[in-house]
Amino acid sequence: MLSTKFALLIPCCALAAATAWLVSRGFPFLNAVVISLCVGAVLGGMLVFGTGKRLEDLQKPLIARPARVFAIVAALFVLYLLYAIATNTARPQRLSVMALYLSFPFLLLTKQRGESKATWLDLAAILWMWLPLELGLVRRLTVGSSANADFHYAFAEGLAINVGIIAFGAWRRLRGIGYRFEFSRTTVSVGLICFLLFAAIAVPLGFAIHFIRYSFQLNKLIFAPATFLGIFLFTAIPEELLFRGLIQNCLERMAGRRILGLMLASVVFGASHLNNGPPIPNYKYFFMASVAGIFYGIAWQRTHSLTASGLTHALVDTAWSVLFR
Repeated sequence: MLSTKFALLIPCCALAAATAWLVSRGFPFLNAVVISLCVGAVLGGMLVFGTGKRLEDLQKPLIARPARVFAIVAALFVLYLLYAIATNTARPQRLSVMALYLSFPFLLLTKQRGESKATWLDLAAILWMWLPLELGLVRRLTVGSSANADFHYAFAEGLAINVGIIAFGAWRRLRGIGYRFEFSRTTVSVGLICFLLFAAIAVPLGFAIHFIRYSFQLNKLIFAPATFLGIFLFTAIPEELLFRGLIQNCLERMAGRRILGLMLASVVFGASHLNNGPPIPNYKYFFMASVAGIFYGIAWQRTHSLTASGLTHALVDTAWSVLFR
């Protein structure tokens, strides 16, 4: 299990590195510090909530006084406001849109607090958080034509991840999300086995439909560990939180059948890759991602942990990057 101290150490190191990098890119020192502090806070939230029983600890004050959720939403918005000011992207319309985007999931989930059964309100909250990011609406509405668009969008996406964790894990108290960074023998072995099983199917299938081609170079191995770590933290875990911890979890509860929830969530996961082109729509990517989603979903089902499915996911993406891109 990832310790809280180590979870806090990582964003602190990232803060120092980000500040130095931003200054080297021409940002004023104070702006660079503010930007790095906001990014560090977002990254810290993602990591700390996955340690120990931090989400359960946050549930208790929200159960005792539900009005405290306003303080959480306000804190998230203040982070965004500070970042927007530091990057010179603060505009009334963009701030209003982000305020609505950050707060509305909590409103949707108010009547679902503590309920074991999922309803359309859960799906509505998931879609509210996901689709604006997937369709680029957050980028267009909150970033505009800013020269710092990529930084700003990445930060907004990180805030969305924190909203999902807090809204569903602490406010809604949805059971079985599995958002914890644990690396037990079972978690690691299940994640690895699901990766190997998927690879045994996906590699020959990918070649057969001309989705992948062998492009290994020895120098890629040098960056493979860093590639894996970056994918695990910033791609695999966020996507597994969405598609397994939230979507598959809710679909299983609504359908009453785990296999049906697994298959439906896998298709949704595949559909989210249709716009990964060229070409667009990319049906080969949709098909391969749907198959991958089955194995990610099995890893999550077997362990009740997003770490296992995140491990499978990160291994798949890393292998693809090293061997077939």
